[in-house]
Amino acid sequence: MTKAQRNEYKAKRLARLAEAQKIVAGHACPQCGTKLYRNLSMTGWWQCGRYGSPGFQKEAGPHCDFQLFYDPTPEEHRAILEMAAGLTARME
Repeated sequence: MTKAQRNEYKAKRLARLAEAQKIVAGHACPQCGTKLYRNLSMTGWWQCGRYGSPGFQKEAGPHCDFQLFYDPTPEEHRAILEMAAGLTARME
């Protein structure tokens, strides 16, 4: 993998992590609006409250299959915050 390819990969990963961070920070499923819950069996695993069979859902309602993983490294988390700060500064 060349340096340019590594940089492209890092930029794409940070963009995906930033999008996941927005979803997790909003505490709502982007598909149905139900509250998100952390699945404690794996670090960074988030699921819609309506994920799973009716007897196992956190919130009763129609099934929703949304889930995501958000577990950035400390360096990635700092980079996401810096990206957000840069976007905010450009909007002012």
